[in-house]
Amino acid sequence: MNAQDIKTIEAKVGMALPEFYCATMLNYPFPVDSFAAEFLLPNDLARLLSDNEDPGNYPGIDKAFMIGGDGGEERYFIDLASTSSQVFAFDLETGIHTAKATDWQQYLDQIAASLREIEEDERLRAERKANKKWWEFWK
Repeated sequence: MNAQDIKTIEAKVGMALPEFYCATMLNYPFPVDSFAAEFLLPNDLARLLSDNEDPGNYPGIDKAFMIGGDGGEERYFIDLASTSSQVFAFDLETGIHTAKATDWQQYLDQIAASLREIEEDERLRAERKANKKWWEFWK
């Protein structure tokens, strides 16, 4: 993402994006082909514009800005009208939003931990496959 992309998003939502979000997106800290880039914190202008066409109405939140999701039933957002960097999770099934992270750094740390867990799972799966016995072809 570049500065023009951020300006495009700001024009679309009618508010300035917080500095913590802009700094992260301009210096994206996660691999471009990762689960983070696809779901948790998309680094894609078209996706962000689409996700924020109608971000929804959340009690106690003045101006929700969707920043990503879990790839399933949760969408993550920040409140552009707040000075807080808190990240919220909205559950599509229950219609309830809760705190996902108390601040932006905690959210980035959660993403990094998720990526490490995915990487470790993939490593273990490859190790199991490489070490299985010749008769275990069905696993």
